[in-house]
Amino acid sequence: MMLASLQKRLYDTVRQGVFHPQFHFLAYALLGVLLLLPQLTGLVTVGLFTRIFVLAVFGMSYDLLRGYAGIINLGHALFFGGGTYIAGIVFANYGTSPSMLGLAVLGTTAYAMLAALLMGKIAFRGGNVVACAMITLALGEIVRQIAESWRAVTHGADGLTFPIPMMFRDRVALYYYALAFMVIMMLALRQFIMSPTGRVLLAIRENEQRAIFLGYNTASYKLVALQVAGVVCGWSGVMFALTSRFANTELLTVQQTLNALLVTIVGGTGTLYGAIVGTAFVQLAQHTLLGLRGVHPIFERWLLFFGAIYVFVVLFMPTGIVGLYQRFISHWLQPVKPR
Repeated sequence: MMLASLQKRLYDTVRQGVFHPQFHFLAYALLGVLLLLPQLTGLVTVGLFTRIFVLAVFGMSYDLLRGYAGIINLGHALFFGGGTYIAGIVFANYGTSPSMLGLAVLGTTAYAMLAALLMGKIAFRGGNVVACAMITLALGEIVRQIAESWRAVTHGADGLTFPIPMMFRDRVALYYYALAFMVIMMLALRQFIMSPTGRVLLAIRENEQRAIFLGYNTASYKLVALQVAGVVCGWSGVMFALTSRFANTELLTVQQTLNALLVTIVGGTGTLYGAIVGTAFVQLAQHTLLGLRGVHPIFERWLLFFGAIYVFVVLFMPTGIVGLYQRFISHWLQPVKPR
């Protein structure tokens, strides 16, 4: 009875809180706008939103760990940068045919699953959150050092430039591929969260000791979450390679992981939608502030303004933009009591 009650409560939380019907209406409306965007704007805006779509998947993969499983992974960028490097190495050395794209995706999948397996076996052994964060940080730094030292393959800190398949060279076509990629990944991750495994991960996030008491091997479930998040993150790295045509060791640094953490906090942790909203907010804010540098010299220090925006969001919207919207909708839909 205790298990059934816990699972029902977690299921209701996901159904009513994360995927509220009001979100569906808004999501469909935004999707319609995004489908028409290339016909309404220039290539600069198209390129900006293409980047948003790809990085949103990176953010969603991190939100799966932090927001749904309670895992703090400070080495998450090793999956993202690894996917970019694998795609770049394949395209630079073996050609840009569709079969080579498939090889890059398969190679990234294998790399991400193996890296997640090794990381999880080491980091989840003790069950301590702080120790897990430090171990993942160290493992991410090891991968970055390997990439920087292996200059014959990665070109080190100089970076690797490579061609991409012909079908992705048109910016508008790449925009639609990136949009489809983001939507498919969001639906796939949503399905995973709604599955029995996803409900157990929510239980682990809320109270890992109780989940252990109910008979769950929490380390195994967290390992599954890490592998799923790692593969999705690696695929976002492949898509990033198609948009940037360049890879360097900056993609493997802890700063990239902190960027994913930033967008989940700004958008709303544990919502999936929040990673998309947060990524759009951060990228549009950066783009706007950079564009204002020609207006006044003060905007040369745009990072100060961006930091102030981030502090404002954290202080006054602790549940993120999506969380604020959820509270507004819940209050708006609340029936008025008769006097």
